[in-house]
Amino acid sequence: MLTFEFPINAIALLGLLLGSGLIGFRLRRSQIAKIHKKLVKAENEMINSHAEILEIQKEYISLELKLRGIKDPVIAISNPTEAATQENLPGGALRKKMLMKDFTPTRHEGYNLIYDNLVKKEAGLNAAS
Repeated sequence: MLTFEFPINAIALLGLLLGSGLIGFRLRRSQIAKIHKKLVKAENEMINSHAEILEIQKEYISLELKLRGIKDPVIAISNPTEAATQENLPGGALRKKMLMKDFTPTRHEGYNLIYDNLVKKEAGLNAAS
């Protein structure tokens, strides 16, 4: 049977273990530093967003207090029946005459005029009902 002998140097083994341990700790420390930077950045963004929210709430409360100070927020509107009597509106007889009149289009007019006339007649019949 073949046997292989490997002489192990204790000092070289100890140096190798210490070197690999230091390299591992440094790599992990750099990873932790990157994670810490990201965490600080996220915390700063959260603080800024909360500050903006608080500022908006402060403005909202000030507007609410201003609105509470107004005693009559209702605006008076004129009576619609008075406004209708003041305007010159055409008589109802003329409107009825226009709706009852049968429309016969000329050659150059399109079908949309016939359709519009039919729609007006139906609207007049529905309004009269």
